Amino acid sequence: MTVSFLLLIYLANGQRLAATDRPPYPGYFLPGDAFFNTVITEEVLKKLDKDPDYAFEDNRDGFNLYNSGYQRLSLGKQNRNLAKQIKTAYYDIRQIRPLLLHVLGESPNSVNDNPRDKKTELMEINGLSLFFYNEDYDWKKKHIGLKYNENWYQELQKFGYPNGAYGAYANTPEAIIESWRFSTVIPPLSVQLPAVTIKKHEAVTEPMIPKGRLKALILSDDDFNKFYKIEEHLNLIEITNEKSINYYSGEGEWHDIGEQDFVK
Repeated sequence: MTVSFLLLIYLANGQRLAATDRPPYPGYFLPGDAFFNTVITEEVLKKLDKDPDYAFEDNRDGFNLYNSGYQRLSLGKQNRNLAKQIKTAYYDIRQIRPLLLHVLGESPNSVNDNPRDKKTELMEINGLSLFFYNEDYDWKKKHIGLKYNENWYQELQKFGYPNGAYGAYANTPEAIIESWRFSTVIPPLSVQLPAVTIKKHEAVTEPMIPKGRLKALILSDDDFNKFYKIEEHLNLIEITNEKSINYYSGEGEWHDIGEQDFVK
């Protein structure tokens, strides 16, 4: 009965959302979320090389169709080694999920008698999804991509969206029910929010700063429902400030396939 009741609430929220002009996509990080998600590309890595305090953006390839929440996270000095090693992990994943590029403008291989007006640019179109969690979050016992946010509705209202969507990453009924069920016992991502005034329908772009040490998970696939179900042959890399560990999925479990100590 409890499961049925929660499903009815979820469906009712979806129906109310459909009756408004609010698009059915999540906003950015809200206080109480268990993680901060971003997309890693080579362009991001170049910025991180230049500035270890680069603020990662919750971008998700433009899926945020309305502005709510906190858009950026800078890792701070306590996570300096974590920031440095994300680059290594990115290229490890690229061995099993090759880089895909889209040509912007005219291809350099095009047959054209006239000189090109614009420089050919290449855009990475399969950036890797990265989740930042508190260092002690045990994702193998819980799950990846569940927000576990008890107060998401109240937080969303602060940004002027009384009928906004929950914004689940893993959006199966089982995943959403689990997120609600454990929302009072899973600690949220511990961050210092910027001291700014929240404006209606505007995301906060000033970066948040972690209050402690974090860990990062880089996924080889962006279908978060697969990771919730722990389907076969998935890969991810767990990164801490000291080491990285490669995992693959099999028989409904995650298996450790290698550890690499970071060079200070």
